Order: sequence, then structure tokens, then C-alpha cells
Amino acid sequence: MTSDHVIVCDLGFGDAGKGTVVDRLCRGPYGPGRARPVHAVVRHNGGAQAAHNVVTDDGRHHTFAQFGSGTFAGVPTHLSRFMLVDPLALAAEARHLAALGVPDPLALLTVDRRALLTTPFHAAANRLREQRRGQARHGSCGLGIGETARYALSHPGDAPTAADCTSPARLLRKLTLLRDRLADQLDTSPGEFPAPPPAHCADAFHAFAEHIRLTDEAHLPELLRTGPVVFEGAQGVLLDEWHGFHPYTTWSTTTFANAETLLAEAGAPGSALRLGVLRTYTTRHGPGPLPTESKALAVPEPHNDTGRWQGAFRLGHFDTVAHRYALTAAGGADALALTHLDAPARHRDLRLCEAYELDGAPLHCITTGAVGDLAAQAQLTAALLRARPGSLTDPGPDPQSWVEQITQRLGVPALMESYGPTARHKRLPMRPTPAATLGPMTTQEADDRTTYGPNSHCHWCGTPYPPGTVEWPRTCPGCSEMSWRNPLPVVVTLLPVNLPEGGQSLVVIRRTIEPGYGELALPGGYIDYGESWQQAAVRELREETGIHADSTDVTLVATDSDTAGGFLCLFGLLPARDLAELPPSKPTDETDGWQLATPATPLAFSFHTRVSQSWFSGQFRSLQ
Repeated sequence: MTSDHVIVCDLGFGDAGKGTVVDRLCRGPYGPGRARPVHAVVRHNGGAQAAHNVVTDDGRHHTFAQFGSGTFAGVPTHLSRFMLVDPLALAAEARHLAALGVPDPLALLTVDRRALLTTPFHAAANRLREQRRGQARHGSCGLGIGETARYALSHPGDAPTAADCTSPARLLRKLTLLRDRLADQLDTSPGEFPAPPPAHCADAFHAFAEHIRLTDEAHLPELLRTGPVVFEGAQGVLLDEWHGFHPYTTWSTTTFANAETLLAEAGAPGSALRLGVLRTYTTRHGPGPLPTESKALAVPEPHNDTGRWQGAFRLGHFDTVAHRYALTAAGGADALALTHLDAPARHRDLRLCEAYELDGAPLHCITTGAVGDLAAQAQLTAALLRARPGSLTDPGPDPQSWVEQITQRLGVPALMESYGPTARHKRLPMRPTPAATLGPMTTQEADDRTTYGPNSHCHWCGTPYPPGTVEWPRTCPGCSEMSWRNPLPVVVTLLPVNLPEGGQSLVVIRRTIEPGYGELALPGGYIDYGESWQQAAVRELREETGIHADSTDVTLVATDSDTAGGFLCLFGLLPARDLAELPPSKPTDETDGWQLATPATPLAFSFHTRVSQSWFSGQFRSLQ
């Protein structure tokens, strides 16, 4: 896949971590050949019922509903024509983002004029219908999403749109007609309908429209030409209006389809990577099938709870059967983002379910039916409500075992691994974790293994270099990434700084590349051919911080090993500098600049932490 664009889609019942994945994509390069920053986040389904949680490194938290989850990173949001826009909820969300330090959030927002509006009348009708269902509730969010879609299908010319917000008279007419029709359907008089008067809504919607930019169909093609775009989906494939388990579904298309329609309309069909998001355990909000549910699972959930309208937040073992079905229903995915990989080590009762037990027989696969056949989907739902976990596998506490087993069973590689709530907890392997080899090695693959030796393939994407390639560095013919012939030893530099108030600190950098993206670390890197390790120490310091030093001043104080990568690390100590002598901190190609560490500062790598703690404890003082 050569495009910068990405479509993010939940392959479950929602809540798998789309928000935190989109936030990470918006904060830096996310794969070979994708070095340009994300230019915009495009929402392409659902509305204000979305709940995409993002936690920043400095502890801020926001549940993104209509704003894109790249907002904390300063990435603009475009609400496409497929969005159901709730102006009142958007205004409230903007106020919350402003309180969290996002300057003028509405300035980051554009809205397609054709987008439908969700109003207090839709929400009121939604809640009245759900209340009247009693024990047969569908588990609605109670925000009027289904009512918005239903009304637009029944009265397409009268359904309020974002464009109507610029015409107060037209908007008031449509809102009044909407209220009266919904009140009539629900046997309620317009005056008793539990919503504000139409005139009040019209005034609020008109005022809202004056603070945002409404766009036409030419806007999205321009966004795509300007830079990489992330299409952020809502809910999950297993809640899709056509493929979900009816009637416990949403009123929108939750697959990749809407985003791909938008790309095709913009003249860029098939130009995005399709990224499916999954947890290491399966969840759903409210009633409906969850065949692997286990009430014994006690995984803490800081941002999802029982909702008044949705119902309980439920947990189950990883449901291979349902997620395979979601992949088929969505037309496949190019890669996976696996979240909550830290959970299996802390909760040893988590398992991977490979088959159900249904009416005394094993069920390994759910077949997809004809699109639009809701009767068949309802029959499927009835069967899945009887299904129970049949075959459970324990991949063990090692998260990499979970990555390998999930990718093998689903046949899709992992592009992103998430071990916690913030961007710094995300890992992007240099190339996706390979999925299972579905069969024996082909003759060509065997020939390639014989023909090509060490360093014969690009370590970014796996493309073989042309036979006979000997030069270094070398450029890949497949992904155009450059590779160097690096030796294994790594040098890490300790530069003490004398503080004006007394005491000393160490220079650290915030990394903008993997591994350790977004985390603090000591300056360092590979020793290049033709240079001493002392020369490498001062070169890496200069390249990552802009601070110059003399290689003859470097003293070896420690050696350690990166247990994950097997690298031997040499730690070199420089004489202390006064803070006033150092240049200003500026971003570099691989860092966000330098800063000062304290003994309590967490570092990305355990071996950095060990050596820095030794320095802070005074172990190297005699060598300074």
C-alpha cells in the first residue's frame, strides 16, 4: 500500500480503541513511506453517539464524539456528508476541548453542507421509543441517531441538513414539521413533546453555523491532495446496519464502505490502507449477542461504564469467530491495530475463543448473508444468543504471543500494537507482524530463500533488493526507504547539567521515531562504520540535541544490553555543563528537542533507566 491515507474501522462491537489509534496516527509517521504528517481526520459515519477516548501524555482525557480524535494533536476535523451532525452536542464538545487547552476548537472543524442534522426532537423520540420497548430494548445510546436516519429515509426533502442552518426561515419550517410528525407518530401533542420549542433550536443552530465553515463536495478532494487523511469510523462492524446482529444494531454503515465511497467520489478510489482495530478481549455495550461473554472477567474499564440508555458494558474472551465474520463483512483489512495488549499479563483468565458451542455442536464460522436481508440477520441473532464459548486457547502472558496468534487466525498483519492509553504506549513495528502462512512454502519462496542471503531484503517492507546489490546505504525499490548497514553496538551519551539553583540533571530527548515514539530517552544511536564509539557519542548528541562536544572528553562508564533487541550499549559520560552554555531546545529529524531529567523521570528503555539511576545515585561522580 503506497498511499498515505488510512481508514480506521472497529472489527467488533465498538470500543476497541479507535480514538487512541487515530490519536497516535496523527502524532507522527506510522509506517514505511508514510513520513508526512496527517493533514485531516474525516468522520464518515455515525454522529454524537460515538465515544472515542483519548488520553494524552500529560494526563488530559476527552471522549471524542464528533470532533476527530486527532484534535489534541492539532489535526483538523471534517464531518463528511455521511455524518449525522448534532450542533448542540458539537458546541458542548468544543467547550470541553477548550477547557482542556485546545485553542478555538471550532476553527479546526469543517462540515459538509449535505450532512443531516440530529436535533433534540430526534433524541426525544429515540428515548420515548426505547422506553416503550421495556425489556425488549435495543440498547440505543438515546441520542437520536436512528431517528435521524429513519426520518431522512421517510421524508428526504424535509430532513434538516447543515446547509439549512444558514437559512433561519427554512430551518424553522423543517424543525417545526419534524417535531409535529414525530409527536404524531408517538401519540404525543406537539406542546407536550419533551424537547425545546423549534424556534429556540433554530436560533441555536443558526448561531452555531456562524462559527464553523460549511463546505461543498469540492472540499474533500482538496484535503486528499494536500496531505495524508485519516478516515475515522464509529461504532463497529458487528453493529453495522446491514451486517450486524439485528435488531441490536446502529443506523449507519460501520464498515470501510462510506470512506471508500468518499475516496471514489474524490477521484482517489482504493487509495487508503484499511486498518482494523481490535482489543485482546471482546466487549459490547448493552443487549445483544456476545457469545464469549464471561462475567468472571474483571478487567478494569476506566472510560466505559453502564449507560442509562445503552445498558451494561460487557466483557468476553477474544472472539475469533465474530471477528472473522466482521472481516468478511467489511471486505477484509490490510492491517490490524491491536489494543489492550497489556491486559493478558495482568489478567491471566483471558482466553482466545476459536469456536462456539451452539445447540450441542461446534460452530467455527459465521456466514454472511445477502445485504439487506434483515430477517436472515435476525435469525442469526437468535442463534448467537444461544451460543457459548466452545474452544478456548490460552496464548499466555506474553503480549507478542497474542499478536502472533490473533494475526495468524485472522490472516491479517499487525501494523500497530498498543500497551496503554496514550500515544507513547503505542508500538509500530518496522514492518507489520506477519500473518500465518496459509499452506506450505511455494517453490518460488524456497528459491528466494536459497538465492538471497543476509541483508538481501528491505527491512522496512520485505522487498528483495536486486541481485548483486552491494552498496550501502541502499534504497528499496518497493517502498523507497533507505537502509544502512549498521553494526550492533549502540552508544548512549550522558551529559550532566549544572542547574542555577544548585544540583545537577541529565540531558534527555523526546523521541519522534520508533522504538519509544513519544517517550524520553538518553541521546544515542548506532556506531557508524569508520568512527570510534566516542565519536559516535558526540555525533549522536549533536544530531539529536544540537549540543556540540569533544570526543576526547567521553569516558566509558557502563555497558548494558537491550534485552528486547539484543543490542550491546556503551554508555559514555561527558563533563558537566552549565545550563546557560547549552543551545535552545529545537526539534530535530528524530526528536522533539532536548530537556532535563530528574531521578523520577521515566525513560523509554529499561537499560537507560538503570544507568541514569546509577548516575543520579552518585556512582559515576569520581569520573566527571
